[in-house]
Amino acid sequence: MTRGLAALFLAVLAVPAAAQAPLVADLSSREIAITTGFSGAELLLFGAVEGRGDIVVVVRGPRRALTVREKNRVAGVWVNADSRQFIDMPAYYRVAATRPLDRFAPRALLERYEIGEEHLQFTVTTGETDADLAAFRAGFLRNMGYLGLYAGGEGQVSVIDRRLFRTTVSFPANVPTGLYGVEMYLFRDGRLITRRTTPLVVRKVGLESEIYDFAHEEAVSYGLIAIVVALVAGWLAGAVFRRA
Repeated sequence: MTRGLAALFLAVLAVPAAAQAPLVADLSSREIAITTGFSGAELLLFGAVEGRGDIVVVVRGPRRALTVREKNRVAGVWVNADSRQFIDMPAYYRVAATRPLDRFAPRALLERYEIGEEHLQFTVTTGETDADLAAFRAGFLRNMGYLGLYAGGEGQVSVIDRRLFRTTVSFPANVPTGLYGVEMYLFRDGRLITRRTTPLVVRKVGLESEIYDFAHEEAVSYGLIAIVVALVAGWLAGAVFRRA
């Protein structure tokens, strides 16, 4: 990681200013491998900027249909009372910036590119009003924050010598697999100067990956094997207790 960081910075400094892109960046790794015992990961995003401006980093996980449920207490027991399914939502979301977003970025641009949790677009299959969905949106963000998949705020992008920048992105142990997009934006004087996207892959590897793939690709066979294993385990346990 240190070699990659130094190599990129040296390459940027060696290029004439006229030939440089306004924003150059990369990740310490473009893949997160989930193995048995995986407890989370942390990646470093680093780069350089040409000229002044504010930098925003947005990490979005694969888009999926995600459901939030409302619970009510009935006869002393909490039960699911109502639910909403939000479609095309990022399964993971993080934002980091050099300053608070509202100090340098127009609201229209933040909403257009869905920068910041308050600017995410929540869409449901039924035509409901914003007032109907407000409580479910708040519940969705609260649940995702509890799971560690949404940050609930903005991280910090550190700038060094007004040109080099860096930030770290943390991924919890329950991070969803799939293709992620690491987006970088450069704002200047209230305008979006440029933006870049770098792909990031999160995938399972090893025995856990093979079991996961088999369970999804051969669901019937996997279910039958699980039943057989459970029956054999029950029979063996019964035999042991009878002898005892």
